[in-house]
Amino acid sequence: MIELTVWRALALAAQRAGNKVALRCGARHLTYVQLDATANQLGHALLARGLQRGDRVAVVLPNCMEYVVIAMACAKAGLTMVTLNYRFTTSEYAVQLQDCAALALIYGEAFAYTVLPATQGLPVRVFLRHGEGADLAHDSLTQAIDTAPNTPLDVEVGELDVFYLGYTSGTTGRPKGAMVTQRNRALAYHYWALEFGLSEHDVSLHCGPFHHTAPFTFTLAQLYLGGEVVILEHFDALEALQQIQNHHVTWMFAVPFMYERILALGTKTLAAHDWTSLRMMISGGSALTTQTKEGVLATFPACGLHEFYGATEAGVITNLRPQDQARKRRCVGRPVFDTEVAIRDESGQDVPVGEIGEIWLRGPTIFSGYYKAPEKNQAVFSGDWCTLGDVGRIDEEGYVYIVDRSKDVIKSGGVNVYPVEIEEVLLEQTGVMEVAVVGIADSTWGEAVHAVVVLAPQAVLDPEVLLARCRERLAGYKVPKSVEFRTELPRNANGKVLKRVLREAFVV
Repeated sequence: MIELTVWRALALAAQRAGNKVALRCGARHLTYVQLDATANQLGHALLARGLQRGDRVAVVLPNCMEYVVIAMACAKAGLTMVTLNYRFTTSEYAVQLQDCAALALIYGEAFAYTVLPATQGLPVRVFLRHGEGADLAHDSLTQAIDTAPNTPLDVEVGELDVFYLGYTSGTTGRPKGAMVTQRNRALAYHYWALEFGLSEHDVSLHCGPFHHTAPFTFTLAQLYLGGEVVILEHFDALEALQQIQNHHVTWMFAVPFMYERILALGTKTLAAHDWTSLRMMISGGSALTTQTKEGVLATFPACGLHEFYGATEAGVITNLRPQDQARKRRCVGRPVFDTEVAIRDESGQDVPVGEIGEIWLRGPTIFSGYYKAPEKNQAVFSGDWCTLGDVGRIDEEGYVYIVDRSKDVIKSGGVNVYPVEIEEVLLEQTGVMEVAVVGIADSTWGEAVHAVVVLAPQAVLDPEVLLARCRERLAGYKVPKSVEFRTELPRNANGKVLKRVLREAFVV
């Protein structure tokens, strides 16, 4: 039996596409032949440094072609890629590196001062740096590639081998490494091609950071089909338009605030660029506001808009197609191919159509569980079914609506922000007695982080003191945008803080 693996799918795509351009980033590009050979070289280099099938390789890099090379090399060598957020602090890196027990770290020199101290006392023993600096302590990623053979790797890699660990704190605020297998993603690329109509003739643009699941996985999905991928190192609305024009981009994925930035350029700037090649725009990460959606539809009338609901643990779960945008407001569409969605009550029973309950899903692209976390797996799996804790409903046509994110996860700029993590940092401050962190509506980010603080008797604190503590311990996007002092927090009869009540004060 031929197993479904990412490495085989991408290797076959390289054979079909040959010298066709696979990746563009800035002034550089790689053909499919070059990409495949370079991935072979890095795979050999990692194995030569003592890594073995199943070992974890942590990556801290901005968007670049090397990111894709690393993914393909890990897939070929049977190694597990661990994508880490380059905006993390040292303490945040330490938590995830310890959890995954990574033996290798590939990092950009710009992030050395934050990530390298996090490896102290941990089992990381292979270091590869990427950049033009003079850090001679670790081997250069480029040199490691250039000095290795480009022949195919002789490693038995199975479809159930973990392709990557995608960290998500889920509903608890604690890191959980979602194990995504080679089979999970090989199937997902196929289903997404069907759902979004992707082909070898497409040129895609990806603006979001690759340490988030969607931008990176959409990139690999396009390569799976033999199309061309244009990568932005960092998102810039004007640069996105220029790349669409220069390379005749046919589709793009971006999160809502990126579309808002593009619209904010204004009609004069938009009209000065040729984006007529663009046939499809995909949005995900958080819900498009009605204003933004209407702006996209009015500005790009010939471009089909898709809005999906997804997660690291499952990829794309549902998708609202262009023909449904006008008639299904605040909806995330129907389940994609081979995915089932059910709405259940607290007892695990399906609820009637239209009623609200917890969202459960089932399908072959669902992750294999959280890494070394049996108690967490027990909480989210029931046989073949899995729940991510989201609350929603399904209408009579089978369309899904997200009512709330369980445990109050904040979606800011398409990124998950977990209140518990921020609350723990604030509670360490002398004088703070209670804290509740919630997301409040924000025209730029979708939701902004807002901290509600109850001080101990006689305590006096400047909000800037609390924000400074957060800046020291947390990535910038997690730092509250505002702080509010109250004498008490709203609670139910059981003493649980009612965060919904806190949010209601900001609903206009």
